[in-house]
Amino acid sequence: MAISRGDLVRIKRPECYWYNEIGKVASVDKTEPLPRYPITVRFEKVNYNAIQGVDGGAVANNFAEDELEAV
Repeated sequence: MAISRGDLVRIKRPECYWYNEIGKVASVDKTEPLPRYPITVRFEKVNYNAIQGVDGGAVANNFAEDELEAV
């Protein structure tokens, strides 16, 4: 499974706030050595930091390829 920029993916990391949510791949880092979480995914929904009063909140996170499922 080759995930590339612009693909829609479902998150399969159980402890992640966006578990089973769909996001859009913003970038894929292909530098050597390959980083642990090379794929940056952006979401429509802001994470829980905004609810806790932290300014803004995150709308993106990095994932490994095996934590994503192409939609």
